[in-house]
Amino acid sequence: MIRTRLRALSLALLLIPASGCGLLGYTVTISSESMEPTIKKGTSVQTRRVGDYAPRRGDIIVYRTPEGWNGTTAGTARVGRVIGTPGGTVKCCDAAGRLEVDGKALDEPYVASPPASHRPFEVRLPQGRLWIMNDNRHVALDSRAYQDAPGGGTVGVSDVTAVVSRG
Repeated sequence: MIRTRLRALSLALLLIPASGCGLLGYTVTISSESMEPTIKKGTSVQTRRVGDYAPRRGDIIVYRTPEGWNGTTAGTARVGRVIGTPGGTVKCCDAAGRLEVDGKALDEPYVASPPASHRPFEVRLPQGRLWIMNDNRHVALDSRAYQDAPGGGTVGVSDVTAVVSRG
């Protein structure tokens, strides 16, 4: 039952492109609660296209779903937050329920509710790969849900198509 719900939520993570497509960016409407409380379901957000994305922890990105993520269509646009960057490590969780990134506790005021994850994990990111997590961790299907897939749940830096504009 949980797996069925997770697959349904996975499909709900898809972004629906809206009006305003352009060379510099485009508008997307968030179709699930996976990024709440930061971005509410139904909210339209502006993005800026990226050609050669330089990963920054905390960025909210639009990326193409990797090949082999069960229950998804490869190449479909999704939204998520960059937690781990190439060459780094991400571990869940410390005694206070926080993620550890490169050995240091990560302050995440945007997370819907603690702990940072109910699913323990530890991953060292290969060069060119990102660890993506959504803010509503208890409903979102993100890198954690696809650790058994090719790439270990990581997303290629080259698969990032846009960054959600702040402000």
